[in-house]
Amino acid sequence: MTIFLDDAPHLMGTVITLIILASLTFAMRVYCRVTRASWGMEDSLMAVAMFPFAVLSISCLVASFNGVGIHAFRLQQPGNEKYMESGLFWFFMFEVFYCITIIPIKLSIGYMLVRIAQNRKVYIWTQYVIMAMFTLMNLIAALYIIFQCMPVSAAWDSKLMAEGTHCQDPAILADIYYATTAVNIFTDWATALMPIPLLWNVKLNRNAKMSVAAILGLGIFASLSACIRLKYTVNLTNSDDYLFGLCNIVIWGYAENGVGVFVGNLSTLRPLFRKMLSLGGTDDSSKPTGYGASNIPNKQHPYQSFDNYEMGSGTGGAHGDQVTTTTQTRTCKIRGAHLAKIVTSMAAKPRASRGL
Repeated sequence: MTIFLDDAPHLMGTVITLIILASLTFAMRVYCRVTRASWGMEDSLMAVAMFPFAVLSISCLVASFNGVGIHAFRLQQPGNEKYMESGLFWFFMFEVFYCITIIPIKLSIGYMLVRIAQNRKVYIWTQYVIMAMFTLMNLIAALYIIFQCMPVSAAWDSKLMAEGTHCQDPAILADIYYATTAVNIFTDWATALMPIPLLWNVKLNRNAKMSVAAILGLGIFASLSACIRLKYTVNLTNSDDYLFGLCNIVIWGYAENGVGVFVGNLSTLRPLFRKMLSLGGTDDSSKPTGYGASNIPNKQHPYQSFDNYEMGSGTGGAHGDQVTTTTQTRTCKIRGAHLAKIVTSMAAKPRASRGL
């Protein structure tokens, strides 16, 4: 038997919506990367993130049926007292796996930017500093949450609390939440804005640059979830309607992870969308990009040079350089043959005039 009232349906709806979006885009990401033989470190990190993300999703779903989001007066009714303890347990699971899940998600997005940056050391080392910041802060938060009570089960077991088990002041946990959220917001914005200078000198037309930067900058939406969650963090110290107040913390904390997975996957799907929607050009690098048989210059697709290093081999640069070199060689051969034809035809005209 479960209790499913008040804000609990909102929590369940959020989890179901985001897990569907995250799972679908991850499956599309795997297909796109495997078929293009471009699996990289960022893809492995996102694959690792899907395991704690699954545990986080299950914890939030079960929490919505076991007291989280329910008003205190309902939990005090006969037969509902057990949901207070079960709600605290599932909220504890949410707290731990929120911190564990967000690390590989953000690392995946960070390594993608490192891969795009290639040899630009300023951007690479800046991203490494950003990754170190949020990794360290979320690890500290996870360890504090786990060991804030001794034994650990006292965090949700009211019987142990009655026996005098020591737990840290809830205000300290709220401060940890504020600090972790502040670091996550800062690193989200820094990561989201970094594609702008990265793409500034890439050979793309203006519309292409704007679309690529917009896709890579969608991480701002994850930081907006964190900003909204800050508003509800004060509910950690609310003892009057505790589980009801926790619901919005769970909703927006889960949204931060779910949107992060969705955005991280979406930013790798441009080649798949172009193929599905037939949006110009081709990805076949064996076709020349110079002058064709009709002597009319063939314009290279605006995304091709960007794809060579964004969607190339897993190591980042070698494959793209090979493709570019091969293409340039074939272009030179074609242009050389075309020039030879022009010279031959010009040389033949005087002979024709002498014959007359």
